Amino acid sequence: MTSQPASRRPKAQGSAATVGDVAARAGVSRATVSYTFTQPGRVSPELRRRVLAAADELGYVGNDAARRLRVGHSLALGLLVSSMSNPVYAEVAAGAEAEAAAHGRFILVANSDESRERERAYIKFFESQQVSGILAVPVGDVPGELLALRRRGTPFVLVGVAPGPHSYPAVSGDNERGGYLAAAHLLAQGRRRLLFVGGPHPHVDLRLAGAERAVAESGARASLEVVRVQVQTAKIGEAVSRTLVGRARSGFPDGIVAGNDLLALGLLHGLIVAGVRVPEDLSLVGYDDIEFADFAIVPLTTIRHPSKALGASAVRILLGIEDERESEGRFEPELVVRATSLPVNGRA
Repeated sequence: MTSQPASRRPKAQGSAATVGDVAARAGVSRATVSYTFTQPGRVSPELRRRVLAAADELGYVGNDAARRLRVGHSLALGLLVSSMSNPVYAEVAAGAEAEAAAHGRFILVANSDESRERERAYIKFFESQQVSGILAVPVGDVPGELLALRRRGTPFVLVGVAPGPHSYPAVSGDNERGGYLAAAHLLAQGRRRLLFVGGPHPHVDLRLAGAERAVAESGARASLEVVRVQVQTAKIGEAVSRTLVGRARSGFPDGIVAGNDLLALGLLHGLIVAGVRVPEDLSLVGYDDIEFADFAIVPLTTIRHPSKALGASAVRILLGIEDERESEGRFEPELVVRATSLPVNGRA
């Protein structure tokens, strides 16, 4: 009777597959198997595919607790977001999870819900779980606890604009350019009384700066009023609309740039309920291009923000697969024209 090669013999019932079994089945060294599960960036895609296929065939499950004692961290990456109620952060998470899975990693998502106290608690939790890195979308500035964790050996990548000089990696879209595109689009339609509505956030500040630059460069007799809000939600947008409809016609804007799509959708709802015709009386542009933007009662013109790509890039930077400088210039915003700002009465 012909015996099977050792690499193809089935495991005895009840016995657990080992690293050596996976290495034999895949035709690679034990070190390659170990790197596949602990440092996937050191293994070529083809070898990684063979190892993972062999592990699946054998039912191999790595002992994560034991492995953490050896290498000092787990296969998990932490994702800290300031508010999961914002669909943008759900897209960042989707991009991060897909990229992490491609490298044998997992994402632990923590929602601070705009609370700095919860944010600090989650950072401590991530450290207790020995995550191998953190993707951070903080409530405000980068918290000191996160910087301290980095000094103790756990890296992080900021998904957003890094304030001032910094030594940590950060990835972000070009928010100033996006604000410029939004305001320039309204000006090109002949809108002259523009309003910017947005919250106190570095991204929004840059979007406002871009809108201001578009007005300054237009050469038109145009104005830009700014309304600041504490949070950028649909409810707040609807509240702002109520203050606008009470104005005299001379003080009513004919074009609005919103700091994000949630604000814009709230504004849109409130304005339509009050009898304002969009875009006949007023054109409206949001920011982010969330899924709901295309399904509004009047589909929303917006600036498309590459949220999924940002999440994926942050994971690659954490794993050492991509350098921060490689991501620069890749996340350009895009104007998506829909019905809230279509040309009116032949105006381009």
